[in-house]
Amino acid sequence: MSDNLRLHLFESGFLPPVLLVLMVAMVEIGWRTGTFAFAKATTTELSDDKTLIGAIFGLLALLIAFTFSGAANRFDDRRHLIVDEVRAIADAYRSLDFLQKEQQPAVRQLFLSYVDHRLALYQNMADTQGFEQKVAAQAELSNQLWQASLAATRATDAAGQSMADQVPTAILKMIDASENQRLGMKFHPPRVIWQSLVVLALIGSFMSGYIMGIQQKRDWLVTLVFATLMAGAVYVILNIEYPRVGSINLDDFDQELVSLRKTM
Repeated sequence: MSDNLRLHLFESGFLPPVLLVLMVAMVEIGWRTGTFAFAKATTTELSDDKTLIGAIFGLLALLIAFTFSGAANRFDDRRHLIVDEVRAIADAYRSLDFLQKEQQPAVRQLFLSYVDHRLALYQNMADTQGFEQKVAAQAELSNQLWQASLAATRATDAAGQSMADQVPTAILKMIDASENQRLGMKFHPPRVIWQSLVVLALIGSFMSGYIMGIQQKRDWLVTLVFATLMAGAVYVILNIEYPRVGSINLDDFDQELVSLRKTM
């Protein structure tokens, strides 16, 4: 499954029901396979060894734990990156006071445009093409702000030069903090991890149906509970892994930047 398709299914809310339907279908296929095997063979020729089933579900549980733990750690890292960026923006804005008064308005205007663009940067992350265009525009604004700060620093008189020299450094730290956060949003498990998680869930569903088939004992309640829990677990993991798209988001931390912007 490609990243765009996964994000589309995720954002649209179709992913949990799609996975749920697939798992129930695999249980049904397993049931029919087991029933067919039961009809064609004697009881002694069939095996309902719980060890194999336990191994499959043990591996599935291990993979879920691995992906959930990794997603939670990356979620915390992204929150820390937002905090670092808010602090860097606040420090850079305060440093503009070191420039000569006649140089400040132009730099401040570029600075505010940069912050406004940054606030809109992570909206509608599912639109990957639109996001890349916003990133390019953000890079252009960053360059303009950097060049403006250098020019304003050079225009500062000798008495205030040592203080004005802090402005480009502070702005560079702010740009670096924004770039670190953008790159941090790209840290995800390899695609094979997601593929393995889905495949193991479907294999587990098939084997569960197969065991019920050869035992001739069908339990729809257990089937639906298992499929629902698995689909829900994958959905929660994806919410944490893609906080700019899902319902588990970073809005509380982004609000700090919104509050900072109001003070400028």
